[in-house]
Amino acid sequence: MAWVTGASGAIGRAVCQTFSQAGARLALTGRNADKLADVAASLPAGGCDPIIAPGDVSDAGQVTAAADSVRGQAGRIDILVNSTTCPIFGDFLDLTDADWLSVLDAKALAYVRTARAVIPGMIEAGGGVIVNVSGRGGHQPNSPSHLAGSCANGAVNTLTKGLANLYGPSGIRVNAVAPGPVASERFERIRAANQALAESGGVSERSGTPVASPLGDMAEPAQVADVILFLASKRARFMTGSVLQVDGGGTASL
Repeated sequence: MAWVTGASGAIGRAVCQTFSQAGARLALTGRNADKLADVAASLPAGGCDPIIAPGDVSDAGQVTAAADSVRGQAGRIDILVNSTTCPIFGDFLDLTDADWLSVLDAKALAYVRTARAVIPGMIEAGGGVIVNVSGRGGHQPNSPSHLAGSCANGAVNTLTKGLANLYGPSGIRVNAVAPGPVASERFERIRAANQALAESGGVSERSGTPVASPLGDMAEPAQVADVILFLASKRARFMTGSVLQVDGGGTASL
């Protein structure tokens, strides 16, 4: 059983489709039940019907309720894929404390809540897998309108490594993928926010331009989902604490 949060987003939807094609049974969580139903309807025919467990991952009570619902119907949660986002972009000087807290609450703390909800059961079962979706900005924060999100992604990367260290002895693997720009409605909002900052003089035009990669400007959601499927599979059974850059080579590092 694979529980996918943020299941109605571009990457979350692709994860559901990719996992379903691989034969996984799925549980879908997001704030909008209608969008989750649309994702469920898009899955390949012939597989198990997914469990739809709506919930807002920024609310600890709703996370607990969603996890309990999944376990109540499936018996256990073997894989957790965290793929939530927070659509708050803007000039650093304009973002309020409330904006920053909202971003952290919907991303880094959300991943804390979901991990806390599944880890005891994974320990009891003798193991499990958690894959966190962070972002390239957690390592290379070059999007001027997305600094808050980049900081949240940095926290996700640290959480990933810390949980891997804590629960590896219990058979739980924890890894992350850090996509660069991904073709989606959300990326178009980020691009527009960066361009608006550049035009207003808030940042230089160069700073407002997405960094191209050797393989092209952006990934398709399914390309990110393929990497997540690999990390969740037994083929990655000796990988934990890793943050894989899925950005077409846009992050230059040794």
